[in-house]
Amino acid sequence: MNSIRKYTRKAIQVVAAIALAGSSLTTAYAATVGATASAPPAITPAHQGRVLKSHQLLIKQWISLWNGDLELAKSIIAPDFALHATLLDGRSDTVISGPAGLAAWVAQSHGLFKNLQFSIQVGPIVDANFVVLRWEARGNYGGGMPGANAPVGTPVKFTGTDILRIEGGKVKDYWLNADTANLLMQLKFGQGPTATAN
Repeated sequence: MNSIRKYTRKAIQVVAAIALAGSSLTTAYAATVGATASAPPAITPAHQGRVLKSHQLLIKQWISLWNGDLELAKSIIAPDFALHATLLDGRSDTVISGPAGLAAWVAQSHGLFKNLQFSIQVGPIVDANFVVLRWEARGNYGGGMPGANAPVGTPVKFTGTDILRIEGGKVKDYWLNADTANLLMQLKFGQGPTATAN
């Protein structure tokens, strides 16, 4: 019986020591976190205005890039730029990376659609490092797209939404949602003989 009491007393002492140590560690951790963690700096209206202006200029350049000014890719696209989207031709989005990859994709788009022009319908909506805009593109089918049966020169119009993550004044990530189904209908995919470029 004495050994059971002795064992129980020892167990209680161990549990109490663990609880006390845990309490001390929690208090020490809270004190450390409290000392090192601070509230994020308040965003002043002046700072917010500068960010908005900077992002608006970047978006003008982004649209100019999509309208064919391919040289802009070097100055507004981050070296580790990544696209996050399903491509029309079925390729993985990982094939488009960096300024050169995006510029090549834009050039390919202008090869498929002549007189291609993008304009902003909604936005840009700016939230810290992110910019969202809805755009509309108009042009004429240039031919050469496998499966498209629309005559060369067919006017096309399609829309999309871009979500851009900005880092260091450059576009680092690009999420794209485009009205691909509508575009494929305009290009008459799966209907009649395939059109070829002139």
